[in-house]
Amino acid sequence: MQRPKIVAVDGPAGSGKSSLCALVCQRLGWTYINTGALYRGVGLLAMARNIDLEDVPGLVALIDSCGSRLRWDSDRRELWYEDEHLTPQLNSEQAGYAASKVAKQELVRASLLPVQRQLTLAAPVGALVDGRDIGTVVFPDADLKVFLTASLEERSRRRLQQLGASEGSATGATLASIQQGIARRDERDQGRKTAPLKQADDAVLLDTSALNFEQSADALIGLLRRHGLTK
Repeated sequence: MQRPKIVAVDGPAGSGKSSLCALVCQRLGWTYINTGALYRGVGLLAMARNIDLEDVPGLVALIDSCGSRLRWDSDRRELWYEDEHLTPQLNSEQAGYAASKVAKQELVRASLLPVQRQLTLAAPVGALVDGRDIGTVVFPDADLKVFLTASLEERSRRRLQQLGASEGSATGATLASIQQGIARRDERDQGRKTAPLKQADDAVLLDTSALNFEQSADALIGLLRRHGLTK
């Protein structure tokens, strides 16, 4: 069976990887794989089973027993474990906290590699796989590697819009506080010992600071076309 075309999309928090990859896949009829959702899902499953998030052997055993039964619905951007719908909880603070604990463990990341690869290789045509170590660790042999980024200020503004707020609003989600949070996340992602966030040597840089959402999608599709991956 011929391997699908694989495009690895890495980038920092708030760069728009998830929304952009989903839109591009919708346009092209490709499969979108959100690896961050897998880490959040594993974290949720671990907490539901009272597995300590620092218990590496316990987490690895969980992935070994549950990993093959995780199902990612690319079209609906939904994660399921058997008949359990995990998606409604994925964006919770609890899931984010659990994912940050799970993702820093080297053996846990290694255990999730086959799951990520299996889901991707099942794509019928092509797959956009987003994360923070896709081009460097998960698919170093990807057909194309893209490092998607934007300025810290622009990523912060986009995050504020996601929260349904505006600069200076009374929600408490001020631009300054969001910017500080994303900066701390960048520092953690870039400085971690296991699979740190970095641009692969052969990755194409796509900076969307000056682009809106539709323009960013057009730019990513343009990269795929220039590399002969789509018409």
